[in-house]
Amino acid sequence: MTVVPEKLYCRACKRKTNHHIVKNEHDNELKYSISNSDYDEEIDFQFNEDYAIVQCRGCDAIAFLKIYGDEDMFHIVGSNYHTDREYFVEYTVFPEEPKKEDPVEQLLQFKEKYEFDHLPNLINGIRNETINAYRQRMNLLCNTGIRMLIESICMVNGIDKRPKIKKGEPVLDGDKNPVMVNLNLVQKINKLKEKNIIDEEQRRILLEIKDVGNQTVHEIFRPKRRDLLLFLETLDLILFNIYELPHIKITNSPSPS
Repeated sequence: MTVVPEKLYCRACKRKTNHHIVKNEHDNELKYSISNSDYDEEIDFQFNEDYAIVQCRGCDAIAFLKIYGDEDMFHIVGSNYHTDREYFVEYTVFPEEPKKEDPVEQLLQFKEKYEFDHLPNLINGIRNETINAYRQRMNLLCNTGIRMLIESICMVNGIDKRPKIKKGEPVLDGDKNPVMVNLNLVQKINKLKEKNIIDEEQRRILLEIKDVGNQTVHEIFRPKRRDLLLFLETLDLILFNIYELPHIKITNSPSPS
């Protein structure tokens, strides 16, 4: 029985344990090896690669092991580069050991705090794509999505244009209809406040988020992840207040006598 020289991660024990190579009913190890010498053509690079089915010696769980080594995998252990070499091999076990998350990254994970059942489709789609961009660390794309999310709130509430005014009078087209011009984002956010869709504090927050978005686009400014997380959480709260809070009904049931 061949014991693997290095401890391997065991998915059942959830730690590194001793393993041995499994044998079949004919007492042959379940192992496959290949090296540069196995090729018909001469290869000017020495390597060796082993694949084996291994078993934990603590719980008997089965895993798959790859052992790889080549002529460039060595440590210098003395003064002579050519002779004072200590070669090593690399062990890779499948299933692999789960990677430990950075505590800071854990704090920066976006976690759903609200249930949304009444978001307009446009807002819901942009929100989902923006959150996905954040989770995949595409910070610039996420920041663009945050601005689009604000724009979409205005759009679904009919806030995107205003009549063109000249000398205090609306400009009319050939059919006597008002000529409409686009509002900028500041004007749109202010209109949200005028229509009582958001309050003054929410207006201030949206304007601050808008300013960071402008920095990203015009000043090649890279937003910080903690700022993006704060923006996403704040926008979720605003969306909840606009689209979900009005649907919450609290009924008082008579208490039993």
